[in-house]
Amino acid sequence: MQFYFFFLFFIILLCGRYNIIQGHYFIPKQTGYKISVLFIIFVTAFRFNIGYDWSSYLSYVYPTFNPLNITRLEPLDKLIIGCAGYFNQPLIMFSVYAVITYANIGILISKYSVSKFESLMIYVCLFYLTDLSTIRQAVAVSFVFYGFTYIEQKKLFKYFLICVVAILFHKTAAIALLFYPLYYAKPMVTLLAVAGIYVGMKIVLPKILGSLLPIFMMYLEKGGIKDSSGSFQRLVYLLLFVYAFVFHRKKSSGLVNICAVGVILPFVLGGHTGGRLAQYFLIYYCLLIPDCNRRFNINYRILFMLPFYVYFFMYLIVSVTANHSNEYVPFRWYFLEDLNQNLM
Repeated sequence: MQFYFFFLFFIILLCGRYNIIQGHYFIPKQTGYKISVLFIIFVTAFRFNIGYDWSSYLSYVYPTFNPLNITRLEPLDKLIIGCAGYFNQPLIMFSVYAVITYANIGILISKYSVSKFESLMIYVCLFYLTDLSTIRQAVAVSFVFYGFTYIEQKKLFKYFLICVVAILFHKTAAIALLFYPLYYAKPMVTLLAVAGIYVGMKIVLPKILGSLLPIFMMYLEKGGIKDSSGSFQRLVYLLLFVYAFVFHRKKSSGLVNICAVGVILPFVLGGHTGGRLAQYFLIYYCLLIPDCNRRFNINYRILFMLPFYVYFFMYLIVSVTANHSNEYVPFRWYFLEDLNQNLM
């Protein structure tokens, strides 16, 4: 657990620029932000057995690589994992995923956020630990997030292409094709769409499947609509949306539209399925929440970040205690461990 205290403290020190002596900062603003993103890439690439699926990814390429084991994966994943397998070096796979994911997120935040520090910390506290487990989806989410560039510039074809790239990493990214029309939709249209999605997926869909395709009800019972996992996480997402809805500026209404759909998905599809799909939408909190905070002074904004740090460590504690998991604690480094040890 101590490593994660250092992890957050180091990013805050570099990127937060809190001055101990009036007017004097530890490091220039832009430099601190770049080092923070590079630090996240380094930690992510060189972690060892951190994240629920880390060992599964390792098994794709080590101790032996069998192309048949990755036939179900998307094309760009096959390319990355295939290269790692060819050279018998898992570190290539983890490093490439880390670089692509956090380069996309870092560049987009740097370009569009009104507060790079707040945006980066919101991402780290809300989504980073989850992304250590959902490696392929994390890179797909990062491309969708980067695609905001083309949504903002009204370049529909380029946004479509970036979605295609995301889909080539994880097919669930197809849901991001909704973002362009959502961003430019009127709030009332979005409200009606959200209500329709909720009614359709919460009430109508189970009845249809129960009558016509009962085999799918088993999935809905175990991991879908009636899944109650991640209840606290859903509440946090909902409270953030209420905050954003109240305090957002008019120019951010498109981001509110996107987040409005995302925040209901865990309620209608369950904590697992809905939560994973919701991340494509809710990563835009990283832009939306700091924009809402612009109306407040610096002291308020510093205090506003404290609950995010608490949430980060609560997620860790719950993962270790309630889920009886050691997938995050203790933190271990790739170059200090034996790959041949039993990870299961």
